[in-house]
Amino acid sequence: MKKQLTCAATATLAIAVLFGGYATWNTLDPANTCAACHEISPSHATWMQSAHADVRCIDCHGTALSQGLHSLREKGAMLLSHWSGDKRHEEIRLSEEQMLDLINRCAECHRAEYAGWQASGHAATYREIFTDLEHNRMEKPYADCFRCHGMFYEGDLHTLMSLEGNPEDWYIYDERQADRPAITCLSCHEIHTPNPVSRRKAPAETADLSDKAPYTALYLRSDKMHLRSDRLIPVTMLLGDSILRTATDPGTLLCMQCHAPNSRHQAGSGDDRTTLGEHAGKSCLGCHSPHSMRTPRVYPSIHGKGGDGLSSGRTYSSRPRLP
Repeated sequence: MKKQLTCAATATLAIAVLFGGYATWNTLDPANTCAACHEISPSHATWMQSAHADVRCIDCHGTALSQGLHSLREKGAMLLSHWSGDKRHEEIRLSEEQMLDLINRCAECHRAEYAGWQASGHAATYREIFTDLEHNRMEKPYADCFRCHGMFYEGDLHTLMSLEGNPEDWYIYDERQADRPAITCLSCHEIHTPNPVSRRKAPAETADLSDKAPYTALYLRSDKMHLRSDRLIPVTMLLGDSILRTATDPGTLLCMQCHAPNSRHQAGSGDDRTTLGEHAGKSCLGCHSPHSMRTPRVYPSIHGKGGDGLSSGRTYSSRPRLP
């Protein structure tokens, strides 16, 4: 009996030390723990320069015990890859499932922004985008759709859905995938990006932060990386043969990557939303709220759809839907 009690006490002590040690590990300076690994150190360096520098790593990434066996298996696989020297994981990338879990953590702090996104057309699901019957009758889905709608999808069009028969017959294989959002926070935001002063907390006298990195960045699916929106190249837009005056602020340049014209850069073609008339040159964010896309009022015929781009009569509601 005494031997059994000794074994039980030893086991209890070992478990307490194990969990206590791991809890202590999570409270230490990440420079001396996670970031000591060469795969993590670049992300740690940019985190130290970012607006999230006062947010702990585990607040966004969780711990090995955050989600039970799932996170324990995930973190264990990371350690195995590191210790085995597996070069395939030299650059750590989030899977789509991990990314979706991360944006739920974003929502814990950025509640208003998350609510605005949910109310907008940008919260459209794969089902809404890829099985839109009206759109599919005009144009069949193709690989480049993922450039904007499904930047983090890990397969290709043929692993996503069946395209056999007529548009009425097309469907997404996985119902779980069908209900996932196709455009997420990380489509336009990079978490680990240099931005030492938070715009949300900046006092009035330092409100002009034009020399700081913007919060927005375009995720490039082909390269699996973000490109800061202030480094995007402005597009020369045309109305017929005339060059239009367009906004060149980072927000507008980011919007134009998906709301893009045809190869001839004609205003109102493709998914373009170039403003015309008295609104020419106005930034997208001059009218639209960044996350909800709402506008103070309905603006008719300013985006150049149809005819000469000035008289289509098309209006954009407070909840625009993606094409």
